[in-house]
Amino acid sequence: MSDEVLVAYAARHESTRGIATEIARVLREEGIAVRLTAADGIDELRTFRAAVIGCTVFDGEWMPGAHAFLVHHERQLEAMPVWLFATGPSEPLPDGATIDMPPDLVGAIERIGPRDVALFAGSLQPHHLGAALRVLARLSRASFAEHRDRAAVERWARRVAIELGARAPSEGQVKES
Repeated sequence: MSDEVLVAYAARHESTRGIATEIARVLREEGIAVRLTAADGIDELRTFRAAVIGCTVFDGEWMPGAHAFLVHHERQLEAMPVWLFATGPSEPLPDGATIDMPPDLVGAIERIGPRDVALFAGSLQPHHLGAALRVLARLSRASFAEHRDRAAVERWARRVAIELGARAPSEGQVKES
């Protein structure tokens, strides 16, 4: 096992990937070696000491990549510290907002036992949607805007770093694949 922490994400567009990148940056600043990658880019978890896994939630459903990742790696994730985060609401979140767990993942998530599950507002941009969905979004008065709360992401990532036992930073502690 290495000293690396996996930061993996399943994203529909750049919002979740951007939050994962921010989490990796904060962990690195706190002296933690990080590997940042898409969830479908990881076959084996034995080399990681912990995992932070994020996914886009769209219309109440978790991205298939996050679902497959959690189910496929459930046994390995049970044996390490895990944090989950989700992005999706394309509007500012009220204080204390929580994420509904997909019914078909509740058992796996309970067995994995994440230390925390965070929900962050996302970003909805017209280029994220096809023409028909853009029209529906406008008719429903969807908010095309950037709603990611970078300060909330950073606070959460710093709490994760504290739990991981952050130490003095050293060079080359973030690998991206």
